Amino acid sequence: MSQNLYAQFSGTPMSQGDIDRLLKEQGYGILSLCDDGTPYSVPLSFGYDGESVSLLFLSEGPQSTKAEAISEGAIARLLVTDIRGRFSWQSVAVTGPVHAVAPDGEAFEQFIATLDDNAWFIRGFERADSLDSIQGWRLDPEEIRGLERTEQPVE
Repeated sequence: MSQNLYAQFSGTPMSQGDIDRLLKEQGYGILSLCDDGTPYSVPLSFGYDGESVSLLFLSEGPQSTKAEAISEGAIARLLVTDIRGRFSWQSVAVTGPVHAVAPDGEAFEQFIATLDDNAWFIRGFERADSLDSIQGWRLDPEEIRGLERTEQPVE
């Protein structure tokens, strides 16, 4: 039995292996940013290569809220969850600075390859003429925390 009396509700820390597995398998999450003191969260597709997180923004142009909320070096948090039931879930939060990925060159090709490996991403987006803008961002983790609840509740 866990020393934490509330573990059946709050979860227990995940192993690094389980955190990596969830980040590689889930492929989507909620990215939270702060724009001049106003919180902003957006669901998005991401890829994880074991070191950094590749974030795919499909924006409606330079005036999109996403484009206005994100900036070079800003601190962001990505929340990734897998919820199967009240007492069966996993949650990982990745926090760190974001950096733009230039849309040309080797870094962008690696960005696309990472998305192609494990994001909810269709490679066709990369070259689609109908999209005004595809923005690539890299989240460099300074902190990764994971909690899970996989056991039945104590009765």
